[in-house]
Amino acid sequence: MARPRLVDDDVILDATRLVLAEVGPAKLTLAAVGARVGLAPPTLMQRFGSKRGLLLASAARSPQLVLRAAAAAEAANTSPLVILRDFVLSTVAHIERRAQLGNGLGFDVSDPEFREHALAHSAAVVNSCDRFYRAAVAAGELRPETDVQALARHTLVCFNGALQVWAVTGWGSLSTFLTEQLDLMLRPYLAMSAGLDARQPVR
Repeated sequence: MARPRLVDDDVILDATRLVLAEVGPAKLTLAAVGARVGLAPPTLMQRFGSKRGLLLASAARSPQLVLRAAAAAEAANTSPLVILRDFVLSTVAHIERRAQLGNGLGFDVSDPEFREHALAHSAAVVNSCDRFYRAAVAAGELRPETDVQALARHTLVCFNGALQVWAVTGWGSLSTFLTEQLDLMLRPYLAMSAGLDARQPVR
């Protein structure tokens, strides 16, 4: 009979995410992850096969985390544009220092397996934004002629670009910098009749 698992995979992958932010994928070790959750490296090898297997499992989980963040933002707000902002900010809430963000960007997307998960992550972000923007048009927060699909993809570009710029410059806090970039991007699309002043932040 197999021994029951005392530590869930999600707990291990949460720890992996934290270690990745601290040291990056090249310096991550099974021992460092195991120390966070009280498991020996051979146990992690048994579950994930190798360090690469652990990193792939972490990358594969990334789209799920995006969808969870989207659902949590929807549950906490009623305004679609506020949902959008909270969703975007919550995905980087664990980032406190520029080095953490740089470490998290260290995956080789030329690797087919990691690229597949990166594409799934991007699709989860775009699809969530698309849904929020369609709701914002219906609620009168965005102009009715807004190209929602294009705006959703532009949001991914804005988000990823802002992260890379902040990782280098550290301009203010990450949440403030992201909020500023989102507000600038959305300003031309705001519907004045909704009571949202285009000169002010969305929130």
